[in-house]
Amino acid sequence: MDAYQSIMTRRSVRSYKKEMPPKELVMKVVDAGRHAPSGMNTQKWHFTVVKNKEKIKEIGDYVLGKGKSICYDAPVFIMVSYEKDDFFSREDTSCALVNMMQAANALGLGSVWINAINRNDEKASNMTAFSVPSGYRVYGCLALGYPDGEVRERDVKPQSETVSIIE
Repeated sequence: MDAYQSIMTRRSVRSYKKEMPPKELVMKVVDAGRHAPSGMNTQKWHFTVVKNKEKIKEIGDYVLGKGKSICYDAPVFIMVSYEKDDFFSREDTSCALVNMMQAANALGLGSVWINAINRNDEKASNMTAFSVPSGYRVYGCLALGYPDGEVRERDVKPQSETVSIIE
């Protein structure tokens, strides 16, 4: 799949098979994030890949409350963190997450951006118990796995409503 096709066909997936993707595919997705642009090429991000179902459950319990799923029961949960309060933190983690979603799509995996952690500054800044480095804050997460069922088409607003051209 070429880059344009990946962009045009990527969809948010909220239903996953229990099957764990091979480590090689997961790491390709993470590497796509690592190769995203970063301000001044500082690359101050950290990617925490959680494949342990119990740990994912613990993260959900900590962030959302007991028994609440943080990632639609996806078999892989990736937290993207950055040095806390760095000037480029939000932009750089956003670029990394978009790269990861595009790579996942191109590799036949489904993904969805998860904002549950970064909505709570206190918890987003206190995730060391889940292998996020001290001094880092989670700015976004990715649920990852094989889609379960058909992925729906997405409605896109007409170009005339979203694009202005000055000639």
